[in-house]
Amino acid sequence: MEANKDQMSQLARTVIRFTEATRQGTSRVYDPVRVGVLQHAAESGPLRAGELAERLDALPSSITRHVQALAESGLVTTAPDPADRRAVLVEVTEAGRTELNQFMELGDQVFAAVIADWSAEDVATLDRLLTRLLEAWAETGQAQQQRAVKRRGTRFGWSRI
Repeated sequence: MEANKDQMSQLARTVIRFTEATRQGTSRVYDPVRVGVLQHAAESGPLRAGELAERLDALPSSITRHVQALAESGLVTTAPDPADRRAVLVEVTEAGRTELNQFMELGDQVFAAVIADWSAEDVATLDRLLTRLLEAWAETGQAQQQRAVKRRGTRFGWSRI
C-alpha cells in the first residue's frame, strides 16, 4: 500500500523539523562547511577547491575562505595543482585527521545519548529507512525539486539571493 498525500506531507515536515533541530545551535559549536571540507579532504583528498565547492554545494569564494582558515590552523595544506597551476589542491594533515576523528567521536557520543533508550531493532530500522530515503533523494529528489521550481516559473520572494 502506497503512502497517501497526508502521510507524505507529514513525513516531509518531520524530516525538515529534524534537519532544523540538528542544525540549531551547531553554528555556535562548529562550522559545518569546515567540517565538510575536512571530511571530503580526508576521504577523497587531495581535492581541488572547486571540487570541494561542488561536493558541498557552496560558493567557491566561501570554500576559499574556509580552506584558508583550516590551513592557518594546520588542519589542511594547500598546493598548486600540477595539472592546472591556477587550481589549488587541498589535503588534510595528520592534525586535521586527528581533529576530525575526535569531532566524529564526540558526535557519536551525543547521538548515542539521544537514542540511549531505543532498542537495537529500532536503531537498525531507522538506519535502513534513512539510508533508503537518502538514496531515493540522491536519485530523484534534487531533480524533482528543480523541476517543481521551474514549473512555478519563479522563485519564492523570500528565497532570492
